[in-house]
Amino acid sequence: MEESMSEVLNVSEMFGRNVFNDAVMKDRLPKNVYKKLKKTIEDGAEMDPSIADVVAHAMKDWAIERGATHYTTGSSL
Repeated sequence: MEESMSEVLNVSEMFGRNVFNDAVMKDRLPKNVYKKLKKTIEDGAEMDPSIADVVAHAMKDWAIERGATHYTTGSSL
């Protein structure tokens, strides 16, 4: 019986573990920052400048722990 590539390699799982998702945010961010960020995401509003640096540093540290050597913010806050 021939296995398909998706049976051998779970692509969703492989890429999903490298996403700064809700569980990672909740674990890495102070509670008040997490709540403000969630509200920002849900409302589609601009990020509160008072939390931007905390979020950026958490994301950078998380990415470096996973082997990232380069990154960009991609926005102008």
